[in-house]
Amino acid sequence: MKRLISVVVPVYNDAGNLRQCLAALRASETQPAECIVVDDGSTDDSAQVAVEYGAKLLSTGARSGPAHARNFGAQAARGDILLFVDADVCVHSDAITRIEAE
Repeated sequence: MKRLISVVVPVYNDAGNLRQCLAALRASETQPAECIVVDDGSTDDSAQVAVEYGAKLLSTGARSGPAHARNFGAQAARGDILLFVDADVCVHSDAITRIEAE
């Protein structure tokens, strides 16, 4: 049985790294069911980058920290599996495939 994977990416003022993170997710062998970017009060272009990459964008409304942003994203996720990826992380192309196979 195929399980749905939701990727949750918290971000705060890290548009450059977020762009690379989302590009790596887009290049994955297996696409997640959804990619949720939680903007934690950024004042840079982080939210715009999320939109450009087609991620579901949520906002905490104000700086509240990465743990809160992760939990906020988890509440909105629909997947059976939650994969938390920080904005400065680029997943390997087979990461989601391997997680799905477990």
